[in-house]
Amino acid sequence: MKHKHIFIVGGAGFLGYHTSLELAERGAEVTALALPDEVVDESLSSKANIARANIDELNDEQLGELLSGHDALVYAAGPDDRVELAAGVKASEFFETQLVARTERVLRVAREQGAQKAVVFGSYFAYINNRGECGIAKGELERHPYIKARVEQTKRAFALGDDGFSVAVLNIPYVFGTAPDKEPIWKHVFVDRFGQSPKIYYGNGGTTVISAKKIAVCTAQALELAEHGDELAVGSRDMKFTPMIEQLLKAASIEKPVGSLPNWLLTMAMKSQWKKAQKENLDSGLDMRYLNDDILKRDFFVDFAATDAKLQVNYADDVDAAIQETGERMKQG
Repeated sequence: MKHKHIFIVGGAGFLGYHTSLELAERGAEVTALALPDEVVDESLSSKANIARANIDELNDEQLGELLSGHDALVYAAGPDDRVELAAGVKASEFFETQLVARTERVLRVAREQGAQKAVVFGSYFAYINNRGECGIAKGELERHPYIKARVEQTKRAFALGDDGFSVAVLNIPYVFGTAPDKEPIWKHVFVDRFGQSPKIYYGNGGTTVISAKKIAVCTAQALELAEHGDELAVGSRDMKFTPMIEQLLKAASIEKPVGSLPNWLLTMAMKSQWKKAQKENLDSGLDMRYLNDDILKRDFFVDFAATDAKLQVNYADDVDAAIQETGERMKQG
């Protein structure tokens, strides 16, 4: 590999775990950053150096010491749109701090310490928004605080680039797979959130899907081949929501049907949820008033084949195996 000493922010997390292993297997010396109390499996600690710190508690000098000696950085940290915010927390402020400001600071310090390349994990929502794809006008999705922050994260990351520091963004869709000691987020999204409801009601659209293992491969290739300013959409398959959820539930041995509602009715139900959240002073990364019309009723299918070609990724579609693995982990509680 061009880069031999790679620092992975979030290296012990779900996506970071697989990326750390992939880069280590390719011969890189990997430092995976974990939170002070985060459980790190021996399968990772035996192949990567484990650094423990809360970045927000480090000043720039301390952060610089942590990043010193690494010629490349993978930024695989940060909350996604499904994080539940405490009452009174404004989503716009939360995601600005957690996604934008933190990413910008880490990349700036990494550049100051001599890093030559950075790959940032972003969101396919920002990719679709910036291009006006899938029936969305350019900029339209920025009325959702999470997506606005992802758009700004990409802008500021690219602004830090110069002749000696190249930054690329991998825009990630729905991801399946598992990592040690990490509960699949889909258990909350598709099971816990619906509680005693006899059916699961989601959107009538669809999404590009990928496995965590393929993201790791794409990251390794991006460190080698991506150019500064590349916004790369990754994926393995396009799936409609209903069969995707049904496949996951079957793998998890959960017998609950996936229903469908007319788009107008689902939009109305989500607006009702938004009003309830407003009364409870609760905010969210995706604005419930627009969630169905903007996202869930649409087919958010992105051109991942173009990314595969650019990054020279020849990777068999392992989505079925990843969904099965995710479902089996959900069975374990």
